[in-house]
Amino acid sequence: MKIFRSFYTAGLFILFFGGELLAAETMVETWQKFEIAVRDQLIPKVAARRQFQEFYPELKRFAQGFDFQAQTAWVFPVKGYTAASMGQGGFQPGIYYGGSSVKGYDFYDGNRHGGHPAYDIFIRDRNQDSCDDRTKAEVAILAPVDLLILSVNTDWQVGSAIRGGNYIWALDVLNGRLFYFAHLQRIDVVPGNFRKAGQALASMGRTGKNAFPQRSPTHLHMMVLQISGQDLKPFDYGKFLQNKQQLSPR
Repeated sequence: MKIFRSFYTAGLFILFFGGELLAAETMVETWQKFEIAVRDQLIPKVAARRQFQEFYPELKRFAQGFDFQAQTAWVFPVKGYTAASMGQGGFQPGIYYGGSSVKGYDFYDGNRHGGHPAYDIFIRDRNQDSCDDRTKAEVAILAPVDLLILSVNTDWQVGSAIRGGNYIWALDVLNGRLFYFAHLQRIDVVPGNFRKAGQALASMGRTGKNAFPQRSPTHLHMMVLQISGQDLKPFDYGKFLQNKQQLSPR
């Protein structure tokens, strides 16, 4: 009988079946497949939690090969705006939200998750063209800290049930945190890219099931999850954005 086995080494996920090499993928590729499987509920929650705990140590080692630097303050993620543009209510991970029947946020619930474990940052965009009303220009989304890009979704279409629309997942390996940027228009990074604090990631948009309708003001939805073993816990980062001592964008 042939035996299926897999292991992680040197930043690669190695997959064998009966002694034959089936696949060797980078840890970023492993995350991409994992994230989509969780989002689309193609993997049971128990299995997903176990799988993340198995591959994260190797993903962490891979990320440590990049030039991460500790930050004394975060760059505000929406260029040209400040904490005054953060929505009221903000961080509420334990509530029903977004039409979901699930109460509270759990990463492993995928696209059906509840809660609002994030802050929304709004721009001046009365005509909803995703441009700033004063400058008539796109609004850049910036990396708040040094980040390794893990996965992106770039092909959201009207009618799609994907709530985040065009989005980015990224890793802050120094602090063990995942960053999620949602409702983007154009995405300027690809998985495996490394971006320093203040560098551009994307442009503001209106993509996503609940962000596209006219009732929704144009905004960035930014969530941060603290990694703790299998758990990905919502992290209240509000104080970092309220801090007026921000780094200058690079």
